[in-house]
Amino acid sequence: MIYMDNAATSWPKPKTVRTAINEALDHAGNPGRGTHSYTVWSSMKLNEVRQKLAKLFCIKNSQRIAFTSNATHALNIAVNLCYGQIVTTAMEHNSVLRPVATRGYYHVNEADANGSLDYDRIRRSITELTGAVVMTHASNVTGEVYDVARIGEYCRKKGILFVVDCAQSAGVVPIDVESMCIDVLCFTGHKGLFGIQGTGGIYVADHVRIRPYMSGGTGSHSFLLRQPTEMPDCFEAGTVNTHGIAALGAGLDYVSGIGVGKMQEIHTELWRYFTANARKINGITVYGPEDAGGGMINTGVV
Repeated sequence: MIYMDNAATSWPKPKTVRTAINEALDHAGNPGRGTHSYTVWSSMKLNEVRQKLAKLFCIKNSQRIAFTSNATHALNIAVNLCYGQIVTTAMEHNSVLRPVATRGYYHVNEADANGSLDYDRIRRSITELTGAVVMTHASNVTGEVYDVARIGEYCRKKGILFVVDCAQSAGVVPIDVESMCIDVLCFTGHKGLFGIQGTGGIYVADHVRIRPYMSGGTGSHSFLLRQPTEMPDCFEAGTVNTHGIAALGAGLDYVSGIGVGKMQEIHTELWRYFTANARKINGITVYGPEDAGGGMINTGVV
C-alpha cells in the first residue's frame, strides 16, 4: 500500500512504539492511585514522557504539560482559558473554529487564495477588546508553516494570550515556546510524534490564569470537592491513557533520534520532489504556496 494520509495520522509507526505498548500492558497500573510497583511504574512513565515533550518544545518546567485524549481535547481546554474577544484565522481546523464559534465573540481573519495569511492584517484585527489569539502553526490543508513567532511577539507586548495549535507541526517543525512567545501549546501524539491515536496534550505557561475544564479524580488532593488548580492535575481528571502515553514516549525517542530539523528537511525535500513532478502532469493541480515547509500536499485531479 502507498500510504498518503499522514496529515490525518502517521503510518507506519516505529517498531519501538509497539514494544512500548506491550511493555505498558505488562507493567502499567493506574498512575497516582496507589503505591504498588505497577502504579509507581506508570507514574514514572508519565513524568518521563512529560520531560521528553518539554525538551522537544523547549519548555522549562515539564509539569506545565498535561496529557489529553487528542489535540481537539487540548484546544477545547485552551479556548476555555480565553477571555474577551478571540482573534483567529480562516485556516484553522474545526478543532479550533468550532470551540471558538461555540464560545462566541470572535473575529476570523481570511486567507488569500493560496491559504497564506496577512500578518499585518491579523495585528490590525487585535483591539483593546481582544483577550486571545488562537492560530495554527501549520495548515492541515496546504502544509504552510505560519510565522507564529511574529504574532506571538506582538501578543506578548500587548498582554494578550497566544494559543497555538501544533497538531501538524509537532515533530516536523522546530518549536520553542519561549522564542515564539507561546502561552498555550496544543498537540496530538499520533501524527508527527509517531504515537498512537487517543493521545495529545497541552502546555500552559506559568503566567496564564488556570481554569479547570472538567472535574474528577486526579489521585491528588482527594479531600477537595473542587478540581485542583495546579498543573498538570488541573486538566487530567480521570484515568489517563498510560499505554498511549508510553507509546508516545517511544515516538518521541524516534523523532529525537533523527532530529526535528532533519525531519523537516526530509519532509521539505519530498514535498518539493512530489509537487515539481505533479505539476508536469496534465489534469493535476497543486494547491497552496510554492514552498509550504510543513510537508502536507493538497492536489486536485481532473
